Amino acid sequence: MISPDIIGMIIGVVFIVPTIFIINKRGFDDWAWPLFLATLPLYYMLFGMIAMDGKAIGLELLFGLPYIIVGWLLWKASFRLAWLLISLAWISHGFYDYYHDALFINPGVFTWYPSFCALVDIVVGTYLLVNTTLRPTLNNS
Repeated sequence: MISPDIIGMIIGVVFIVPTIFIINKRGFDDWAWPLFLATLPLYYMLFGMIAMDGKAIGLELLFGLPYIIVGWLLWKASFRLAWLLISLAWISHGFYDYYHDALFINPGVFTWYPSFCALVDIVVGTYLLVNTTLRPTLNNS
């Protein structure tokens, strides 16, 4: 039997590779990744709502607040430091996902979801980090 972590990672690869390609080809990179970063905590909060666990919802909001704030503050930013921060926030959210159950249990979270989200977040963060460092200029920089 395949472990839930492996299933989550397989789903993550199948999901994120075409997503990055589509977002990049349509020129949505500049606004999509900060906006999506701000929404990441909402998924975990929804899992808490599914389980009807108010404590989990509150903890997800508390731990997710930095991602919401960074995503919204830097949503329209076009300077290199902002994109480095967005990249690092995505990568750090991947580590949050990976260690999620060590912090607290949200009973609504599917067993495969933390590994799925960790892989997606680290891939997106790495993509953004490489893209930011390789771009000669950013909009309005």
